[in-house]
Amino acid sequence: MLYKDKMCSFLIDVYWTYQVCHGRYAMQYHEDKIMSSHISRTEFYLGNFDYSITLSNEFAKPRTRRIENEDYPYYAVSYTHGTNCDVTGKPRNTDVIYICVEKVQHKILSVTEVSSCHYEIVIMTDLLCSNPNYQLSEKKDHQIHCWNEDSTEENEAKPKTLQRLDDFHDSTFKREYTTIDVESEDDGNVVDALDLEKLRDDHRDSYVLSGEKRFQTRESLANNPAVVHHTVNRILTGEDCIVGGIGWWKYEFCYGKHVIQFHEDTNGNRDDILLGSFDKIIHMEWVKQDKRTRGPQKATIKKFEGDDQLIQVIQVNHLYSKGDICDETGAHRDVEVRIRCATAEHSALAFSMLLTEPATCQYVLTIDSERFCEPLQYADDTGLVQIARTHENRDFQENDGEVEHKEDVEDTKKDTEVIE
Repeated sequence: MLYKDKMCSFLIDVYWTYQVCHGRYAMQYHEDKIMSSHISRTEFYLGNFDYSITLSNEFAKPRTRRIENEDYPYYAVSYTHGTNCDVTGKPRNTDVIYICVEKVQHKILSVTEVSSCHYEIVIMTDLLCSNPNYQLSEKKDHQIHCWNEDSTEENEAKPKTLQRLDDFHDSTFKREYTTIDVESEDDGNVVDALDLEKLRDDHRDSYVLSGEKRFQTRESLANNPAVVHHTVNRILTGEDCIVGGIGWWKYEFCYGKHVIQFHEDTNGNRDDILLGSFDKIIHMEWVKQDKRTRGPQKATIKKFEGDDQLIQVIQVNHLYSKGDICDETGAHRDVEVRIRCATAEHSALAFSMLLTEPATCQYVLTIDSERFCEPLQYADDTGLVQIARTHENRDFQENDGEVEHKEDVEDTKKDTEVIE
């Protein structure tokens, strides 16, 4: 059907647009509007359909590819004899991999350059799903039963620490959603390590968005206060890193810290390439050179269906510089990180990442998530978001089996290269 109807699939990236015309060719191109009526186009053919190679794979048992923690059986099609590659001196070639995804019509999931001028394009399509060989295998959960052979009573079968852990989880709903204090049994025992760790977790330092909120956001799941609090304290502090990429190379983004490209072998050993580290002064100078395109990008949206429109920051651009030296250019690598208020694939709370290399060792990392929508409204003219630390200083003491604490809350601003 794809070949007969001469259908094409597209993936619009930050710089390149990728096009796969099924059964004909694969290409990438970029268009620049030089004058109001003149468009300059740069294009490279990534390969032309090679029926002979595809025919040899026709009756082979489907191989699988690990995508998003699932082993997808796939159907591979070869595209060869593309535009000559400057690096290898040979024509570009591409493996187009089709995977079964229900209710998705021929959508490009990813484009990866697995080696110089050799590409892999993953396409999701429901056309394969009618063939059982390409359907995801159903996972079965196997229940594990454990017991204490020395126990004679059912209530003694579990270790005491496991019993306490079960009790802790059983009371989760009561602890989190009750509107009154829940009294616990005073059995005179010293608070164990699990309860003490819970107290420490509850009273850790936390951060909130600070500075001036310059624009408003529309209501959504990602703008829920609990979600925003998690985003600020885990992502914007650099506590948690976002990892993406499919294929040989993957990449790690730690907000306000670094961007690393890495390959991890089966033994867990990593080969790292530092694409860039965040330096506030360098970033601000970089923005000043072109405030129009490097400063916060705004758009007009509707707050609700049928409501008046509002202006909202939808993207900020951060420069991560002074990466590892590039062999080809002799200069440091650097990466422009584009953080966008946009819905990632399949989920309002997920992150979608894409890394491109418009010029040798000059990268663009685009990260989409609705989680960024609220924080971006606090961005200053250089795209930096300021947060404040709410410090809760608690002195824990054990006294006759009870834990006591003294509370001293103070607000201090966090003014660092990372987040301001």
